[in-house]
Amino acid sequence: MRPAVQRGFTLIEILVAVFVIVMVASVVMLNLNSPARDRMAEQHAQSLSNMLNYALDEAEFSAQAYGLFMWRNLGRDESIDLEFRRLDEGLWRRVEDEVLSAPLVFDSPLELRVHSEGGLVELEAKPEDETQLRPVFWLWPSGEMSVGNIEIRDPVSPSEEDWMVSWTLFGQAQATLGEPE
Repeated sequence: MRPAVQRGFTLIEILVAVFVIVMVASVVMLNLNSPARDRMAEQHAQSLSNMLNYALDEAEFSAQAYGLFMWRNLGRDESIDLEFRRLDEGLWRRVEDEVLSAPLVFDSPLELRVHSEGGLVELEAKPEDETQLRPVFWLWPSGEMSVGNIEIRDPVSPSEEDWMVSWTLFGQAQATLGEPE
């Protein structure tokens, strides 16, 4: 008499397969909700805060108005470019300072919400004619600047708190983690 042939999987084999599937799924989920984007948002917020304070100091020391210009770069995955310029003889000229001339680009997936003087600012593409550029924020030689804030958020993995760069009429820009508006 032949022994009966068993067909199918044992309980141990099924448990091992389920365990492997759960482990792979958890690794994938950790990578999707990576804190790397949160660190990137924090670094951008800290950099922008430091640059705003530095630009205000430069405006005071040079006795020239500075402006923060922002626009959407439609050619590069909808990134947002920021640039400081100084007002010289009625024209906005590029800043020749090592710190302020460094490009500051907010790449996707980060999203900015810009508020100036209490209103939401819609960022548009950079005009081809640079004489049409207008600053989003002014930094005056008197040590004052346009009141506003910039919310930096990650729409791919929204959290309860976003990074906020805010300042007063007298500068004092600071990056904080807080509730989105």
